[in-house]
Amino acid sequence: MFKNYFKIARRNLWRNKAFSAINILGLALGMAACFFVFQYVYFEKSYDRFNKNAQNIYRVPISYSGSFANVPKTAANHPAVGPAMKKDFPEVLDYTRLVNVSLFMNASTMTYQSGKGEPRTFNEGNIYIADASFFNVFSYPLAAGDRKTCLTAKNTMVVSEATAKKYFGTQDPIGKVIQLNGIMPFKVTGVFKDIPENSHIKFDMLISFETVGHDWGLDMWTWPEFYNYVVLAPNTDVKKLEAKFPAFIEKYLGKTQRELNFKSSFDLQPITDIHLKSNLLKEAEANGSEKEIYFLGIIGAFILFIAWINYVNLSTAKSIERAKEVGLRKVVGAIKNQLVSQFLLESLIINIIALFIATGIILAFVPVFNSFIGKDISAGFFSTGLGSEPTFWLSVLGVFCAGALLVGAYPAFVLSSYLPAKVLKGLIIQSRSGISLRRVLVSFQFALSIILIAATFVVVKQFNYMRNGNLGYKKDQVLVVKAPVIADTTIFTKYDYFKSEIHQETSVTNATATSDIPGNMIRYRNSVRRANQDKQHNFTTYLMEIDEHFVPTYHIEMAAGQNFDAMDQSKMDSAGVSNVMVNEEVVTALGYKNAAEAIDKDIKFTLGQYDLSCKIVGVVKNFHQRSLKEKFDPILFYYPTRTEWKYISVNVKGANAAKSIANVEKLYKKAFPGNPFEYFFLDEYFNRQYQADSRLANVFGLFSVLAVIVACMGLLGLSSFVIRLRTKEIGIRKVLGASVSGLLVLISRDFVKLVCIASLIAIPIIYFTAKSWLDSYAFHMGLGISVFLVPPILLLTLTLLTICVQSLKTALMNPVRSLRSE
Repeated sequence: MFKNYFKIARRNLWRNKAFSAINILGLALGMAACFFVFQYVYFEKSYDRFNKNAQNIYRVPISYSGSFANVPKTAANHPAVGPAMKKDFPEVLDYTRLVNVSLFMNASTMTYQSGKGEPRTFNEGNIYIADASFFNVFSYPLAAGDRKTCLTAKNTMVVSEATAKKYFGTQDPIGKVIQLNGIMPFKVTGVFKDIPENSHIKFDMLISFETVGHDWGLDMWTWPEFYNYVVLAPNTDVKKLEAKFPAFIEKYLGKTQRELNFKSSFDLQPITDIHLKSNLLKEAEANGSEKEIYFLGIIGAFILFIAWINYVNLSTAKSIERAKEVGLRKVVGAIKNQLVSQFLLESLIINIIALFIATGIILAFVPVFNSFIGKDISAGFFSTGLGSEPTFWLSVLGVFCAGALLVGAYPAFVLSSYLPAKVLKGLIIQSRSGISLRRVLVSFQFALSIILIAATFVVVKQFNYMRNGNLGYKKDQVLVVKAPVIADTTIFTKYDYFKSEIHQETSVTNATATSDIPGNMIRYRNSVRRANQDKQHNFTTYLMEIDEHFVPTYHIEMAAGQNFDAMDQSKMDSAGVSNVMVNEEVVTALGYKNAAEAIDKDIKFTLGQYDLSCKIVGVVKNFHQRSLKEKFDPILFYYPTRTEWKYISVNVKGANAAKSIANVEKLYKKAFPGNPFEYFFLDEYFNRQYQADSRLANVFGLFSVLAVIVACMGLLGLSSFVIRLRTKEIGIRKVLGASVSGLLVLISRDFVKLVCIASLIAIPIIYFTAKSWLDSYAFHMGLGISVFLVPPILLLTLTLLTICVQSLKTALMNPVRSLRSE
């Protein structure tokens, strides 16, 4: 019997090649797209789960109220938190701390001298200082060295495999010595495997915490710049432990909090939540968004639903063509269950063929997809990824079987319900319920397509708004050079020489030396207040060291007062800085009515452990130090008393960038011998903040396009069938004088109505979803009318084009041929 079913199914598929191809290809695209979406979603949710004890590892962030209320909740905390928690709470089994080495120095230039040949020197950015317990807490595998002792001694470090190869080639790295900034030697005691992509923090080198001082323990309740991680005992009640934190904070910080009029609060953040659920100040890496990931998951399901809807629509629409087959088989003795089994088997065969094609699409496009999203999410798919999860394969099998059954069930029962007497007399008429169901499904399909198009439109438009918005300064044609760190007592003289020479270059319009540049978080922050106020009125601001060329180089507008001048260096007294500039955010926080009122006012700000008295000589207009996701940062600018430069920004002319770079490099190496020349362009650096947004825009765009393609494929098949049924009607209308345009309007009218209904359904969903998503950005585009008009118009255009392609040939056909078609 089943052999006969297969034979009939094969013949039916071959007889209706176009419809079979549309069904199979639509299902295959839906399956492949759904796979890629859920692989991406799984990867984003897999961050830090490779740690063996991941369910018990927590990060301890800090948040403030009172005079520090303007400081957002911060991922970093005081260095004493970890040791104190282990001492005071039996639930805490272990801890480790991490801090970027940039907190202690402007730049990190690493040099390895092998004894022969030129030394290998590189500027490194991902260097962290870590406790000896780091490899006890985390499960990053070591390729060489002892994970228990490799970070216990002073001036020791562990490096990644890629870093070891960069410095030592094929030599054994263990025992080799690398110098930091030409003055600090570090012995390599271990090599760890390259950090996996799904780690919330990435590093190339780890320096032992003992190097910066073993005294940074219970007494270090200042400088909250350290990531603290704790390991809790299994089955610990996290809420009960957090309830002990207020007393814990009072014990160690109570006196300081009362003195400075602020309060701190801690909580425990699971490391598995950091990537998708955390968007705190000073995150180690740019995190993802749980809301966006779930939305992508919905898109994946939508695409598969659209493919299934196509199958149901086309199968039920073609039911009239198979009515005689059903009638004849019933006459010769076929029962309803046998007919249902036949049609369900056909559905299963189509889904199996689609699954094989989808597998081929997946294998062919995995590298393309990884390149497209900028992450190798397929690495280790069968060993440690999604493919290693038994539940994944069970889910695939379940979804496949359920899909084949569900999409085949309705057509099967419709076809098997025909009465043979009516069918064989040619009296079969499509039921209103069948037509209504198809209209509902097509409307639903259209609504999903409009929502996906609108989502892509909003994401791309917001992304472009952030990239192209007015930042308050010029970032184009700004060449940024890493400042030298291998220096001696003549460094200021060398800076003066370099800046003097660089301004003589015809390809350079201006240059400035700064401690930070736009596009990243400023390293230092501390309190500022009016000179006549006490510490209870402190306000936390970012501190940035600049010279007199910063404002003109970046084309920053002054709101009031004046810029630094070359004489400001001589105006510093023994206590430190005398003149400062601030931005408008600081003016507001200090309580001045406007920028002009703040000029020449005396203030105090804390630099390190010292309160410095100074005068505001200039106020710059607010500019976006970080991305437009964030609010304006309050920033205080000062001329440093010692060399704290980290970057040299050079305004180059766009005519010949390569020549400009070569000239700057030549001057740099002459002024700062022994330092590597490393540069980048500011616009590219600034836009790195939007990598996650760019990836999201790409993914949304890709899968929205796929969803619309799958929907159009179904529409192509459905409209083709509808036109075929109305061929005789079209011929009669032409004989009676109907025009081609009138016939096209007649054929497309029903589909236009469905697009309009779908638009009415989709627009409220678009409004509330888009508004909710955009509100998560400090600066965002407005929800203009185009967001609601463009997606329906675009879908309507695609619909009409699809229908016209099918109907134009029939509308132009000789009516004699049309009337003979039946």
